Amino acid sequence: MRPSSSLRILLIAVLVACLAVPTTGFAYSQSDVSAHKKAAAAARKKAAAEQAKANDLLKQTQTIEDRIDALEKELSSLGTQIGTASERRARLDQEIQLTRSDIAAKEARIAELKVSYASRVDSLNARVDFSYRSGDWAWLEILLGSQDFSDLVQRIEYVNMIISDDESAASQLDADRLDMETATAELDRAVQTLQAKRSEIAAQEQGLRTLQSARDTKRDAEQSAQNQKAAMLAQTKKNIKRLRSMALAEEQESARIAKLLKNGSSHGNGKYAGTFTWPAPGHRRITSPFGYRIHPILHVRKLHTGIDIGAPSGARIVAAGSGTVIFAGRNGGYGNFTMIDHGNGLVSCYAHQSRIVVHKGQHVSAGTTIGYVGSTGLSTGPHLHFEVRVNGTPKNPMNYL
Repeated sequence: MRPSSSLRILLIAVLVACLAVPTTGFAYSQSDVSAHKKAAAAARKKAAAEQAKANDLLKQTQTIEDRIDALEKELSSLGTQIGTASERRARLDQEIQLTRSDIAAKEARIAELKVSYASRVDSLNARVDFSYRSGDWAWLEILLGSQDFSDLVQRIEYVNMIISDDESAASQLDADRLDMETATAELDRAVQTLQAKRSEIAAQEQGLRTLQSARDTKRDAEQSAQNQKAAMLAQTKKNIKRLRSMALAEEQESARIAKLLKNGSSHGNGKYAGTFTWPAPGHRRITSPFGYRIHPILHVRKLHTGIDIGAPSGARIVAAGSGTVIFAGRNGGYGNFTMIDHGNGLVSCYAHQSRIVVHKGQHVSAGTTIGYVGSTGLSTGPHLHFEVRVNGTPKNPMNYL
């Protein structure tokens, strides 16, 4: 029997309404236009907030870079100071070494002087002992023993020489002793002064190295902070790009739905003769029910216009009821998408398929395989997104299954 003209008009209206299903999962009603506009505004607001965050991160990164530059300059200065201190310490080490060589030489000279001193003391003591035991008569006897005047003159010179020698020896002994004491004292002071200077320079050098180590640690911490800020900035820029893309997509979807609404939508009571068949045989776990939720990818509050049925990729998808395929192909966020018109304004939708095995205009019966589970479109993993719409408005599919 040929369908009446009114039925043809109704079927055409249903077809137009079903083809107007938005790519992000909303029904094509005036409220959907508003919802997409709000989502676009929210995405742009978030993008602006992310941009402000990026600007702040950029300023923080620049501040950290300035601090790192200052630390690098300070470390360079410390390196120069440490180098100078090291050179001074090295020179003092050389001076100490030379002084110790002088000490060794002077100690050897002192040892020689001690031997000479002991010898002279013994000689002087012998003469003093002789003079003490003999008295002045000893010298007189020497003079009186002269053979003639010439001999007497010689003996007088000899006696004077001996007495002068003794006086000279005593004086030299005192001078040598004083020289030894002075040399020893000077060497001790020189060594003490050099050691004190060396200790001072070593302490300065150690202090500089400690300061350098602290600055190294601080610079490394600043560098780590800079790396973290850079990573955050890179992520923020990605978020800005994503949010702006979302806003643009929502605005485009809002405009598309508004245009489709001008053409009207299908009408009917939404009744179906019988009960819908479960569209994913062997897989009944619902991972996300019908209703408002925070979208897992867009991270904004949206109406989830169907139910998500957990199933592995490649699992079979069947028609929930008898009807005509009015769309079978790629459809934005839905990915591979099929719509079946069941009459009276009632349409079932199947999204994110890995593969579609029916075509537009094909009549299918309840339980007929129409495709296979996948994760195409805006999806976080393999599952079947199943919708039921009446006159284009999404309804809770659980009321029909």
